[in-house]
Amino acid sequence: MKVATTFGASKADRDTYEYEEGIALGRFLTKKGFIVKCGGYGGLMEAVSKGVYEANGQCIGIGLEAFDRYRPPNPYLSKKILAKTLYERLELLIEGSELFIAQKGSIGTLNEIFMVAALKYGGLKPDIRIVLLGKEYKKMNCFDENFLKSVEIYSTLEEFEKNF
Repeated sequence: MKVATTFGASKADRDTYEYEEGIALGRFLTKKGFIVKCGGYGGLMEAVSKGVYEANGQCIGIGLEAFDRYRPPNPYLSKKILAKTLYERLELLIEGSELFIAQKGSIGTLNEIFMVAALKYGGLKPDIRIVLLGKEYKKMNCFDENFLKSVEIYSTLEEFEKNF
C-alpha cells in the first residue's frame, strides 16, 4: 500500500481556503490509493484527515505524548499513534512514506519539510516526492538550487493534481 504524509499548520480556521484545500487534498490522496499520515491534531491536519475520512480512506495520526495532554486528536483519524519525543514523531511521520505534501504551516511544518528534503538531498531517500503546496512557498527565494531541485512547488491543489 502506498503511504503519503502531509504536514501543515495546527491552527487554521475551518472557513479558510487552506482548510478547504486540505479536505480536498485528503480526498485526492485517498482516491489515488494512499494511506495518509499526519500529525493528528487540529488545523490543516484535521482538514486532510476529514477529507480522507469522507473518501472512506485511512488516516493515521502521529501525535506526541507532551502535546496530547492539552491538544485533543482530531475526530477523523482511523488510528492514532503517540510518540514519546519529537524525534520519534518525525521518524514515524517519515517512515514508509513515498510522498510528502506540506501545506501552509509554522516552525513544525518547516522542520518537517527540511528533514525530508535533507533525506532526499543526502541520498538517504532519493526516490521520495516532496510537494510544497501554496503560493507562499513560491515566494521563498532564500534557498539554494539544490534544495529547490529536491522539492516541487505548486500554488494550488489543482496545479498539483495536473502534475501528479
